[in-house]
Amino acid sequence: MAQNTTFKLSDYKNPDYFYQTLDLNFGMNCTSTIRKNDKPSDFYNFKSNSFRSNAQANYSSYANSHKSQSEFYAHLEGNIGSIGQNNTLDLISSETKSNSFSHSEGLFLSGLKRFYHDKQNYFEIGGSFSNNYSGSSQKNKSLNIDTISNSVQFATTNFQNTSNLSLLIGKGRIEQVQDARMALYLLEDMHRLNRANRLASDEDVLDLAKLITSLKYKRFFDERLRKIAEITAIDSFMQQRGLVSSEDAAYYTSLNDNWSYSNNPARNSGCRIFTGIEGGFGYNQTKNKMEYKVPILNTLEQTNNENQLSVSVVAGLDYENPINLKWQNSASFMVQFGSSSDKSIVKSTNASDVNNYLGQTPAMYLTANYGYGYYPNSRTWLTAGWTLSSSYKKQYTGTLKSDKENSSNNFQIYTGPSFHAYYYLSEKLRLSLNFSSFLQIDNDNYINNVPVGSNKNQTKTNWNNQLDASLTYSLF
Repeated sequence: MAQNTTFKLSDYKNPDYFYQTLDLNFGMNCTSTIRKNDKPSDFYNFKSNSFRSNAQANYSSYANSHKSQSEFYAHLEGNIGSIGQNNTLDLISSETKSNSFSHSEGLFLSGLKRFYHDKQNYFEIGGSFSNNYSGSSQKNKSLNIDTISNSVQFATTNFQNTSNLSLLIGKGRIEQVQDARMALYLLEDMHRLNRANRLASDEDVLDLAKLITSLKYKRFFDERLRKIAEITAIDSFMQQRGLVSSEDAAYYTSLNDNWSYSNNPARNSGCRIFTGIEGGFGYNQTKNKMEYKVPILNTLEQTNNENQLSVSVVAGLDYENPINLKWQNSASFMVQFGSSSDKSIVKSTNASDVNNYLGQTPAMYLTANYGYGYYPNSRTWLTAGWTLSSSYKKQYTGTLKSDKENSSNNFQIYTGPSFHAYYYLSEKLRLSLNFSSFLQIDNDNYINNVPVGSNKNQTKTNWNNQLDASLTYSLF
């Protein structure tokens, strides 16, 4: 054994840390194409030029302390592009020209923060915000003996906005403990290689795990320099604590090997129960315009506006138990009760407005997961679990909310087992296996407007089984 007390992964509590990253990315692409055929009977001259440019910014942050846990992510992007094409056909004295321009801008924000009080009671606020705007325009022109015979312009714009907010209260806390797992592997390997100077105490394991966590949440811009700094810090800790007896190639190789492989997969410990409310709002507008220049015809325009709104009460539980260094037990359960509505209106040139309304009240959801994980060493892992998802929705449809009627009731259930494994059998032999088997049952009870060819009460069943396996053997 690498320690002289019975240390458990669940004993580890993460130290305070704050980690953030900001990355900017810029790109550009230019293309020019010329295709020409000098054959008199089939002469053509095609030219095309395109330009695209994009810019992105990504920000993420993670924070942990005794009083709070938080994470935040932001993504901002912009894209522009243009294409110009010209094709000349001398045989029929014609020419076609096309020019297009497109752009898109987007912003995405998501995050959550839990505020902890005494006895692990907490308040959580979380949400996401997405805003996207894009547009494109195109001009097509045909010429016959230098005279414009056809000219048309297209334009499309799209605006999308989605917002979600959750306010929860709960009790309990879940901590990531894979850093304690790595500390134990480091110490176990030193004993296995006969490089340990003494048995490690609980204090040694906890301090080493905290050092590992602090190293992981330091920002580096060069992976090579990151690894040098991390291995050096771990080695300094081992020597200062008098845990290592011999510093040779086997010792440093063991440090490097564990640092490369023992960090994954993530292991968690703790239990958290919660309840609260969730709400969402969405707005989508699409505009299309077609304008005929030659010959002059009526301009066609269409606008589609859609509004979505949802609100629900939720309650659930998350459970993570690292039974020991090799075994993990996980479970989650959540129920949701709420209501949602979707209203849309389509306005078109020379046509009546088209209104549609879809409401779901009540809308009830239930999800549950239960499983085990087995991690015998740093290169092998197996997980097995069972998933259950079910919903019941009473749907109302109509042209407006005022004339809605109960059109159908829908019940769905989705359940089945899954198994995933990556087994390191030897230096040359590795096995990868993924298996899932899920049964899905959909029942629709139509109250009004029964679809053509359907029964008033209709049940659909789908049973899907999938197995993926691979065996890798390295001969030399």
